Amino acid sequence: MMKHKTLPFYKVLFRTIKYGYSRLPLYFVLFILVCFALASVNFISINVVQDLFDTIANVFTTNEWGKVASSIVFAGIVFVIYNIIVGLHDLFKWSYFMVFMSKILKDMNAKAGRLSLINFESVELYDKINLAKGGVRYALNSTIDLINGTIYYSLFFISILIHFMSIQPIFVLICVLCFVPQVISQMVKGSKLYQMQEKVVTAQRESEYFRSCLTERDFYKETKTLDARDYFKKNYLSKLQIFNREKWLTELKIGSIDSVLTLITLAGYIGSFVLLAYYLMNGQISLGEFSGIFYALNRLMDCTKEMVSIYGSIYQNASLAGKLYDFLELPEDAGVDKQIKAINSITLENVSFGYPYKEKNALENINLHIKPGEHIALVGLNGSGKTTLIKLILGLFTPTKGRVLYGEEDINKINKPNIFNKSSAVFQNFGKYKFTLKENIMLSEIEKEEEDDRIKDKLELVGFDYKRKGIDNNLDTMLSKEFNGIDLSGGEWQRLAIARGLYKTSELIVLDEPTAAIDPIEEANVYRQFKNISTGKTSIIVTHRLGSVKDATRIIVLDQGKIIEDGTHEELLEQNGLYATMFHAQAGWYER
Repeated sequence: MMKHKTLPFYKVLFRTIKYGYSRLPLYFVLFILVCFALASVNFISINVVQDLFDTIANVFTTNEWGKVASSIVFAGIVFVIYNIIVGLHDLFKWSYFMVFMSKILKDMNAKAGRLSLINFESVELYDKINLAKGGVRYALNSTIDLINGTIYYSLFFISILIHFMSIQPIFVLICVLCFVPQVISQMVKGSKLYQMQEKVVTAQRESEYFRSCLTERDFYKETKTLDARDYFKKNYLSKLQIFNREKWLTELKIGSIDSVLTLITLAGYIGSFVLLAYYLMNGQISLGEFSGIFYALNRLMDCTKEMVSIYGSIYQNASLAGKLYDFLELPEDAGVDKQIKAINSITLENVSFGYPYKEKNALENINLHIKPGEHIALVGLNGSGKTTLIKLILGLFTPTKGRVLYGEEDINKINKPNIFNKSSAVFQNFGKYKFTLKENIMLSEIEKEEEDDRIKDKLELVGFDYKRKGIDNNLDTMLSKEFNGIDLSGGEWQRLAIARGLYKTSELIVLDEPTAAIDPIEEANVYRQFKNISTGKTSIIVTHRLGSVKDATRIIVLDQGKIIEDGTHEELLEQNGLYATMFHAQAGWYER
């Protein structure tokens, strides 16, 4: 499902240019113009140097000192203009990079939001995301480097070769001799670095995780009490060693090849100056031509190193930038933009669902009809499929087989925002957002006008004390010590999450075991209040504490991915099946 071939090199370059122009056309055009200007002035400066030295060399015979002065002034003007354009070039390059970076990151975040949730059950997606994050910078560099290389360096290089051809063609051959080994070197480097990235991406992600177990607050207390620091450190260093070993071997191979090719380039560079001196001494070139060629060779060597480095960087970056495009081209949730007027009922027809890389389905042939306004409780042993069923009902997962209907509408044929607008859900692993208390509630309907009284009403319904010391009736209290705010207890965070779910205007409300940190008596009160405030709406709760679900309209019992019981509390006790066994087992703990 997640397989996706990496784009070929030439396609990556095409995508890079197309992407850069489509996202920032004005920056793109201005940068090209500056590159043209820089290449032109760079070439003109070589002719200015040659003319200046010829004028100085001839002044003693022509006595044209005014011409010398004019040449010096003109050369000064050209070099001032050159430096101004260099500054503009660097400014546009930096500015283009920063603005483009924000555009690509925005596209990546939007893309992640359009992916099917089932993709996040696959380890391959996380590898793709990590590589895509790295590919962001590489895609940007490829865009900028390709413009630079194609316009500035290529034009300058070609113009110099034409200039050399008109003076002494042998210098063209020497320039090529200096250039080709560097090209080969960069191609080898790009290939080796790309192969290394492919090998170490998982090890990098794992080492980062073990590092977080050692340093981050969420793990700190348990790491200390378990005395697991040495274990995490050992695993962190082990994964880091894999990365370092691959990097060392790669750098060793690159360095060996690069040394040989650099010697060839250096030989060509030294040979060119020996030949230049020979031509001057034999009168085959003038002093001005000698100075111009000497200056041009120095500039050319600098530009050759830069240009080869840039094209090599493009070759390296293109492979990694391809990972960004791989991610941006992943298949998305499809569906027509159709509004669901109301959830008249929810129906699952012969629904089966299997997770990637698992042979056995998590749910098998589920048939279920939920009437509007029903208060449903889903119960069952761990791994019975309760949360998976909830995600199918909410449209987060797409069935492997069968249909999920809201009324007569197959929700898998409708785009996800139109489905999510109709429902509200609080999951066991809810978000603890480092925002204000008010913002934590309003996230469920962030575009809605602020209503402090309504926020307080939802907090009171779930038993959250917003008047306690530290909050003092201030909904703008920051809920993070990192941002000069306060911390909440586990139970307070759970109440806050439930209040957030209730704040959203919806026809379907789901609570998927969000009350684990609340005591059983308080949980029963929360669920009782939940049933009262969801009157007229369809509501579903998932819980292991069966004492809290006695008032549900229906209790649905799952076991090994199948619905095995369906009825009221009293009906299921009379059946004396799994529900009755679970209920009496839990009741026994409270009777002791």
